[in-house]
Amino acid sequence: MGDCILCKLVRGEIGSWRVYEDDFCVGVLDIQPCAPGHCLLVPKKHVERFYEMDDGDLGRLFTAAKKVAKKIKKTYKPDYVCMFIRGGRIHHLHIALFPSKEGDGISGFPQSNYPKTEVDLNKEAEKLRNA
Repeated sequence: MGDCILCKLVRGEIGSWRVYEDDFCVGVLDIQPCAPGHCLLVPKKHVERFYEMDDGDLGRLFTAAKKVAKKIKKTYKPDYVCMFIRGGRIHHLHIALFPSKEGDGISGFPQSNYPKTEVDLNKEAEKLRNA
């Protein structure tokens, strides 16, 4: 994908602050961080959604995410290292990893950031079981 910004980042066509790299993915600092140490882990091969990856590649991505999370934990000593898997606004799968402290605005996400919704859990579970 020639015009994909994350493909350009992987190829070194745009600058980044790399904190991790292997033959499968790169880890960079997010240029619009929600906290110091906020990183993006980007597969080198263009893929939009994690459920479109084969299981072996998904395992490699999560192994790398664990390595970056340990770097964040060691450096910033947060209570948690949060992880979100993205691929929406930027149509290239990436994992966002960032430090979080108990009680910060991130620790209750997503429930604390969305209005309460009435859901029939029995009905929804049945739908998902039968999908």
